[in-house]
Amino acid sequence: MEPAAWQAVAKPQRARRRKKYLLSYLFLAPSFLFVFTFLYYPVGSALFHSFTQWNLASAKWIGLDNFERLFSDRMTVTSMWNQVVFTITDLLKNLIFPLVAAELIYLLPGKFSKYVFRTGFIIPMLVPGIVAILLWLSIYDPTYGLLNQFLAFAGLEDWSRAWLGDSSTAIWAVVMVGFPFISGLFFLILYAAIGSFNNEMIEAARMDGAKGLKLFAKIHLPLLIPQFKVITILTIIGSLQDFVKMLVLTKGGPGVSTVIPSLTMYTAAFESSEYGYAAAIGTCLFLLIIALTLFNMKIFKTDY
Repeated sequence: MEPAAWQAVAKPQRARRRKKYLLSYLFLAPSFLFVFTFLYYPVGSALFHSFTQWNLASAKWIGLDNFERLFSDRMTVTSMWNQVVFTITDLLKNLIFPLVAAELIYLLPGKFSKYVFRTGFIIPMLVPGIVAILLWLSIYDPTYGLLNQFLAFAGLEDWSRAWLGDSSTAIWAVVMVGFPFISGLFFLILYAAIGSFNNEMIEAARMDGAKGLKLFAKIHLPLLIPQFKVITILTIIGSLQDFVKMLVLTKGGPGVSTVIPSLTMYTAAFESSEYGYAAAIGTCLFLLIIALTLFNMKIFKTDY
């Protein structure tokens, strides 16, 4: 076909394609608008206002003053140490306990028993998180709480205390919230991965003598590395952003024994109206999450 004839045919086709794609983008425009308005714009606004003294009505440019205040505050060191404790314990809880539960249910004989136990671990996902936090608040109640009542019943009344009101126990009492630590989401991620393993490879490993813990260590764990990567990223993000548990249980107390950066950000914004300072804390947390996510992706290297 001659070039002129080809162009004559191709030009209407390109016009029809452009018209079709334009219509598709018009349908997607509301989604793009909402994403920009409620995701990207707030992030950009927080980054800008972290360099200002901001009271929502007006913003005064103060440069790095908010960051200098943040890193010169002694409470920042305490809150970061507390955050390290919570993040490490959250990682251990979310990687170990759901994995053990998924492996044990996978080994159960019969589909019905697997279904029953699997459903039992998933049902708590339907309960709002704040309900579980309030339940643990009542368990730790120093007068009527179930924990102190159990200790008194067991003859260990001397061990009773105000678990959330004692600076020596408050942080570990918060860590224990959610026992036995089997997150429904992470349990499902690991259980689905274990159930999708290549049966021929598993059988071949068993024929070579890999059984029990050896099969788990040599076959299951290496195959679960992509899931560990996802769980680690989600746990780090959730741990650095979660201030609700601390706000309800301790409000950062007693003293500053359970204060964390995200709680400091919340109190600075909504109790002290220091929105610029709160934006600076949020910016630092944002950068920290990115850095830890990239580090995690480098540690857990996979081919897929």
